[in-house]
This record gives sequence, C-alpha cells and structure tokens, in this order.
Amino acid sequence: MRRFFVDKIEKPRLRLTGEEHRHLAEVLRARVGDRVVLCPNDGRDYVYEAVAFDRSSVTLEYVEDMPNPTEPELRLTVYAALLKGDKTEYAVQKLTELGAAKIVPFVSEFTVKRSEKTDRLVRTAHEASKQCGRARLPEIGDVLTFEELIRTLSGYEAAIFAYEGAYAAGKRLDDVLTGNERSVALIVGPEGGFSEGEVNALKSAGYEPVTLGKRILRAETAAVAAAAVIMYAEGEWR
Repeated sequence: MRRFFVDKIEKPRLRLTGEEHRHLAEVLRARVGDRVVLCPNDGRDYVYEAVAFDRSSVTLEYVEDMPNPTEPELRLTVYAALLKGDKTEYAVQKLTELGAAKIVPFVSEFTVKRSEKTDRLVRTAHEASKQCGRARLPEIGDVLTFEELIRTLSGYEAAIFAYEGAYAAGKRLDDVLTGNERSVALIVGPEGGFSEGEVNALKSAGYEPVTLGKRILRAETAAVAAAAVIMYAEGEWR
C-alpha cells in the first residue's frame, strides 16, 4: 500500500487535499476501494480506504492501525557539511533510508557550497521516507555555521566525527561505541575535510575522531558508510 505522511489522524473519515490528493488521484490513479497507509509521525501505520473522490480532495475511511516496526530504537543525529551539486540531497536520501532521526547541514572552513535551500532537503527526506516505509520523518535542521555547530553538541551518549587522520591512531567506530547507546551524534565534513583548528575544536567539545578505513572516502560516501556501520553496531540490522 502507498504511504502518505499527514499532520494528524481523523476518524472515522479523513480528507486528503493539495499535493497528496493530486499524487493519489492523478499520479497513482487510485480508485474507490483502494487502500493507503497514513503516517502522522507517531510510529504507527493507519490504514484507510478511499470512499470518494472529487476535484480537490479524496475522502478516506479508517480501517485499522498497527505499530510500524521500521523505526530504529537508536536516535542517530547526523551533522553533515554541505556538499557540491546535489550530493547533499543524495546524502539526505540515503541517511533517511538508513533510519537517521535528524540531519543537520553545516558550513565549515573548507566547505565549497555555502548555502542550501532546506525545503529541498525536507522534500528529499519526505520522499525517501515514503519509499523505504518509515513511520517518522527525519528532522532536517537549519544550516549551521561551524561555530553554531560546536555550541549545539551536547546530550548524546556517543559523539564521533569521521576523520582521515584517525587511521594512524587506529581508532575505529567499534572502539568508541558500546552497542548499547540510545543516542549517537555523527559529524561528517565537506569535500576538503576539516581544518586542524576544527579538529581541535571538535575534540575539545568531546567528540571522538574515528577512521572509516584505509581509503579516503568521498564526503557523501563517508556519511552513508558511517551511518550504516553505526546502525549495525547498535543492533539495528540484527
């Protein structure tokens, strides 16, 4: 069944309007009797059946609801530097699929792209959430400066940043994570990496530098690879 995110659930009937109505009626060509899943960001799936269509809305009738098992118990927040072209959108799409709870773009010293329309990133996360069957939309934060980023880094059970310089020290993700964390923050830098001053600032803020292996990964690859390893280490894929 197709999945739609809504602000709230209404029983026994609910009307879909606007873009969601257009997508259901014109793109998917749904008909009376077709069923859809509505998600109000509460971790449950609500099954509704189409009972009437008009030019501006579709009327849906409540059938049943059940818990959605796809949301991870781990709350992963990813702070990802803005990347050139559409690479930030790619990272947001994949991080959403992997189960990130929050994605916050930021600008650092070596960031090439200095601004981003976050509404594009919200749409990307929305579409990815529907595609992969999530029950909650990840939160997309406003673009931060590096100084603002440092001031927000608190309240996590584990806090790490991907850093190619950590390979020599041999510190890996599984050296930092216990597998029992409920909240983890991951920071991934831009194409040019972090400056020495930024590395020192992150360490002073309590963040552990970790290696992602022998090879230097592209920034968008690093974000996705690190998030995947964290999810596995915390038991989400077992």
